[in-house]
Amino acid sequence: MKRPVMVLVIGVLAILTGLAQMGFGGILLGLRNNAKFLADSTMTTNKVTYFAGALLAVGFLTAVFAIGLLRGSRISRDVIGLMELCGIAGGVYAIVALDSARRSSGIGTIVGAVVVLYFLFGTDKAKSFFAKH
Repeated sequence: MKRPVMVLVIGVLAILTGLAQMGFGGILLGLRNNAKFLADSTMTTNKVTYFAGALLAVGFLTAVFAIGLLRGSRISRDVIGLMELCGIAGGVYAIVALDSARRSSGIGTIVGAVVVLYFLFGTDKAKSFFAKH
């Protein structure tokens, strides 16, 4: 079966997101010993290093699972779905616990995650595509 257009869009955007996360992780890794950056961010070298490593790892895994998604992997679809559920939880946290400037970001995160979940799990085309691979 032909890959649904929205699965293609989600996969490509997820690959780009993973690459961006790895890029930001690399930038942070390069700045971990920069005194001005550390003072401005109020973080220690160790915290920046851990955060950069986490971004690199998450970005890599996001890109790998996005490629799997494009190939029709049900495991990749499940992992991306789990990541979107985590995004919904983060959005709910932003709405409930953070200031009003960040609430709209939380709402946007929730809406985006629900849309992705719908196009990966809720359409007949997606169900058929992932059932055949």
